[in-house]
Formats: sequence, C-alpha cells, structure tokens
Amino acid sequence: MNAPLASPPVVYADESSNSGQNLLDPDQPVFTVAGVHLPDELAMSIVDEVRAQLPPTQGEPKYGSLARSSRGRKALMRAFEQLPEGSIRSSLVHKPFMVMTKLVDVLVEPLAYADGFNLYEDKQALALAQLLHTCGPVLGGAVAYRQMQQAFVDWVRQRLSTDGLFAAVAAYKKSIPVQYSDFAEQIELLEYCRSVADETAVDLAAGGQRDLLDPAVTSIYCLCVSYRESLGQFRLVHDVSKVIGRHATTLRDAHLLPDPARPGRLSRPAATQIEFADSKAHPQLQLADWAAGAVRQWAAHLAVGGGDRFAQDLENVVRPWVIEAIWPSVPGN
Repeated sequence: MNAPLASPPVVYADESSNSGQNLLDPDQPVFTVAGVHLPDELAMSIVDEVRAQLPPTQGEPKYGSLARSSRGRKALMRAFEQLPEGSIRSSLVHKPFMVMTKLVDVLVEPLAYADGFNLYEDKQALALAQLLHTCGPVLGGAVAYRQMQQAFVDWVRQRLSTDGLFAAVAAYKKSIPVQYSDFAEQIELLEYCRSVADETAVDLAAGGQRDLLDPAVTSIYCLCVSYRESLGQFRLVHDVSKVIGRHATTLRDAHLLPDPARPGRLSRPAATQIEFADSKAHPQLQLADWAAGAVRQWAAHLAVGGGDRFAQDLENVVRPWVIEAIWPSVPGN
C-alpha cells in the first residue's frame, strides 16, 4: 500500500505600504513584502504571547498599532527574537528608484534589444537606472527631474499623453547645464525611444501590461523564487490582495514563460499554488504583517532619514531577512 503523499510546505506572505502604481507617493517611499515559513504551533504561541501583553479590548494587533507604543514595540522585539533563523524572508523596493528602473525597462531596453544589444547583460540596465537616479536631480534641475519621473508614472497610468511624457523629458534635458553635456547625452537616449513609447502606449490603452508599476508582483515573485530554491514545491498563502490575485496564474506558471531579464531562457519557478486568506485565520499571516512592517519602517529610515530610535534598532533584526531589493546602491560600495 502506498504511503499518502506529504502536503507541500506552506509560506505565508503579506505586504506593507503598497500604494499600487503610485510610486511617487511621498508618504510611502518604500514597499516591502515578507514571507513566513513556520509551524502552526510555534506561530500561534508567538502571536498569543504578543496578545497577552496588550489590552484585552485591542483587536487584531497590526504592526502599525503595535509600533506606536512602547509596550507594543517590546512585544514585537520579543516576537522577532523567537523566530528561527531563515523562517522570515523579505523583499523591499525603493519606489522612486523603481521608477527609473521601469523607465529603462519599458523605454530603453526594447530599443537596445531591437539593435541586437542585451542591456541586461552585466546589469547594464540597472547601471543606467542608477546613473539616472543618482545624477538626475544633481546634474540637472531637481524640480524638472521630479516632473520627468511623475510624467513617466502618469503616462504608464494613462493619465498623460506620450507627447506630455516627452515634453517632460525635453524640459529636463534643457535644465542640464552645458558643462554636463555627457550626461545630457543619456537623456537624449530617452528621446530616441519615442517609437517604443508609441507602441507601448497602444498596448497600455488596450489593457496590456496591467499593474506595470505595482511593486507587489515583482517582489512576490522574487520571494517565491527564494523559497522555491530551498523548499522545492510549496504553497503560498497571501493576505487578500487584488493585484496578486490578478497575476496569480502568471506567478504560478512563471517557469513556462520567457525571462525578460535573461533573453533565451525561461523564468525561474515560483510557488506551485497561490491562495488567499484573512490574516485572522492564520497566525503566520499576522507575523508576516509584523515582519513586513518592521522591514518597511527600517528601510524608510534609510531612504529618507528621520524616524526614531526604534527604526534604527530594527536594523540588526530585519536586515538578515532581506533576500532581494530594488534599491539604489551607495556610492563607493
């Protein structure tokens, strides 16, 4: 008699600070998603211990409410101390930097590919995005640079015409002083992409590339690839999410699709199954909310400064969780 097949491992995931395609929301500069792979009993005991330290009238303890009080912060740190190594993984996104990576991916890379040049080889696309992000507001007008960023976001969201987008590009190029003519040539490269933009605009208007700028899909995919490499086939249970729901089939069947960043190769496999659940039903989803919130609070402190001592104290705890980041590099590193 054959033994029953073992159930696949389960990973629970939740997001923090997702403003959808509005990547330039000044109040939410960072997006994070966290995955939790933990036995039910241990997850429940950790959540129950946190609940025991809170007023009995408090509802589901979300990260935002816990992090606002001294008692809640202590409870969070105690919970994080009990998590086994490797049980939490996180992916994070610096949203303004993601705007420039997407600008390169959407406009420049197709033009380069048509000319037989693989912009993804040796991470050249990422290097170009880094150059634009780092030098853009310094070598040209900072206001004009931000207007160009916003124009690209608005264009993808079909709130601005292609003419409006390239008018913003031209205005930014005009803001660059003559002594930085070498950098101005990089902006001219964007102007050469008008034909690509015209074709993409038609596709966007027809409903193609939906959620193109939403960081959730890319981040979940990276998280799933990481877990797949260590767990093999697994089931993903995500907190209720419309955008992940729309792309669940693509995420599940990613291994059958070409990898845009590796021409000629298929994408890496992700989750075998993707389901959705209410965080009240699974303690792991509550832990995923806390983990995603903690990574987001620490990363936001890095991105824009400010914050408080707690944001800094989180670094030693949450930094080892980060397995993937769309994040500008630090000069000299």
